[in-house]
Amino acid sequence: MQEVVWREIVDRYLQEIRALADTAKQGELVGDLMRKKIRKCLIELHASGAEAKDIREIFSCLEIQARAIYPVSEPRFFQLLTAARSHAEFLLFIEENCKSCARSDGKV
Repeated sequence: MQEVVWREIVDRYLQEIRALADTAKQGELVGDLMRKKIRKCLIELHASGAEAKDIREIFSCLEIQARAIYPVSEPRFFQLLTAARSHAEFLLFIEENCKSCARSDGKV
């Protein structure tokens, strides 16, 4: 049940990233906007109960699923999608390291 909710959250942000790809085609810089959307997506996923392993699983399948839905003729979208997945992994890595550092310092 939760997986369906998580998928809906990610799909909504995927639509926003696709719109950013259209903006990028016009020469606009969209990297910061994409990273902001991914950060919001992760916050929403965490709020709905997703753990880091769940989020990694969702994002690892994202590009494969997007290729089935969207035409391959949108290279900018897939570049943004790859960057989005990398940024999500980076944010999860930072979060986990902060938690492990807090535990090793005796802080919770």
